[in-house]
Amino acid sequence: MSLNKASSLLPFLSLVLAAPHGPPTFPTNNKYTITSGGTHGNQGAHPVVSPAVNARSSELSTILPRNGVGSKATGNAVHWYTSDFSTGNSGYADPQYYYCFNGPAANFPPFANWMNFYDMFDLNQATSLNSEESGPLQGDLYNSIVQVSADSGVDARYILAIIMQESTGNLYVGCTNNGVENCGIMQAYAGSVSFNPNNAQASITQMVVDGTQGTSQGPGLVQWFNDVDGVSGKTGGNPYSVARGYNSGTIDFSNLSDAEGATASYVSDIANRLQGWNGNDGEGYRAACGF
Repeated sequence: MSLNKASSLLPFLSLVLAAPHGPPTFPTNNKYTITSGGTHGNQGAHPVVSPAVNARSSELSTILPRNGVGSKATGNAVHWYTSDFSTGNSGYADPQYYYCFNGPAANFPPFANWMNFYDMFDLNQATSLNSEESGPLQGDLYNSIVQVSADSGVDARYILAIIMQESTGNLYVGCTNNGVENCGIMQAYAGSVSFNPNNAQASITQMVVDGTQGTSQGPGLVQWFNDVDGVSGKTGGNPYSVARGYNSGTIDFSNLSDAEGATASYVSDIANRLQGWNGNDGEGYRAACGF
């Protein structure tokens, strides 16, 4: 077997088959620290780029703002969704493992490679949520992901991956500005809200709605999945193209690691989170990718 072919099998070989599992538990007295940290450089939803003013307009996609409350992913997006939270693998044997994904969406892992939602939530709970939120707030976050996933038709694992990428799940994360103000745990488009501890469950749900179903001022994941206003180069409901659009506001479909002024590793990070990466790189796997 050639080295290239063997390397292409690594994300498959490093996965662990899932054992039967149930919903996570939420500690009532965990030691957590409230901070406003959690954002990563140049993440968040960037301004949507109009093909009319972009030199590569024939390869790019744009989406007009839509109020996304109640919106649902349709078309090819349904092939990347399950309501069964036990579906999937248990993730990488080494949760710091990271595989370098580049190029078009076809080079990224298939749906069957994603870990199951129960294990994925547990993994991220152990990595950061237990140190950043009380147990009840972790439960509120879990409830919100489950609810918005069902309402939107966007897989719960995908929503969780975006949350961890944007804020490490820190409910108190501050707003950032990449040309539009990004607030909340999904650092969603302008018009998004921040956490309100006086109305925790409703506030968390609204933050997840903002990132998943969009705001009155711009698109969320659903709008990128549906690409209803795409002038050219639709996402085709592919979650990896959607991740690039969400982060950059525009998509180079030939290379999803083309940051377009945003974060080059974003789509590869999401793919690895979906397969079992815990967001850490103590072994240097991710650093070796050269993003």
